[in-house]
Amino acid sequence: MEQLQVTDLQVEFGGLRAVDGLSFSVKEGEILCLLGPNGAGKSTTLDLICGKTHPTGGSIQLNGVEISQMLEFRRARLGIGRKFQVPSVYKNLTVDENLSVARSRRPGMWSALSRFALSDARETAGILDRIQLGAKRNELAGNLSHGETQWLEIAMLIAQDSKLILMDEPTAGMTIQETERTAEIFRSLSNNHTLIVVEHDMSFVRTVADRIIVMNRGAMLAEGSIEEIEANEDVKTAYLGH
Repeated sequence: MEQLQVTDLQVEFGGLRAVDGLSFSVKEGEILCLLGPNGAGKSTTLDLICGKTHPTGGSIQLNGVEISQMLEFRRARLGIGRKFQVPSVYKNLTVDENLSVARSRRPGMWSALSRFALSDARETAGILDRIQLGAKRNELAGNLSHGETQWLEIAMLIAQDSKLILMDEPTAGMTIQETERTAEIFRSLSNNHTLIVVEHDMSFVRTVADRIIVMNRGAMLAEGSIEEIEANEDVKTAYLGH
């Protein structure tokens, strides 16, 4: 079943068309990777889906609902979560407390933390186990490694009940071991979540991608499996190199 449908999507900044007639769909549980050279429009596409940027043309539908002009927080409530390149966590709170803040639908950090004391912690423990942070639940977020901080932010999106998760270069700055663990986490997430990932690490993409879209100058250049993409001459010229 198609969860996200993007049709003829366009956005202009000062006369420059950063996304130009982009159309694609994503099925539930799929991991779609967006590739392309710098300036191809990949991150802007994520901005358009989550509502950080509004399109100047085209359509975005989530589960059949038109969301292209919907405010960002309303899209989040419909289940769209966005992870940016720089992790955004509360460094002075523990891992558990970060998830408590993420889970709360009430405004204010301290109301969220007081609510957590009365809530069932099993859901939080389950999320942390999936993200391989169960042993770090009482650790201050500021003491986590770079990779662990990235995983915590993913856990916070799960705690917010994000069904469609958008990730912008999630493995940037990670060690080889952290990148491998991130691939394992992504594959486990696809059981209950849909992922759209902007990534430059081709070995990581080979491991996790169900499908790849290569963008160039704001438009789709190619679409297919990793084998099809690597064999595509246009892609070799624009991005992968000969």
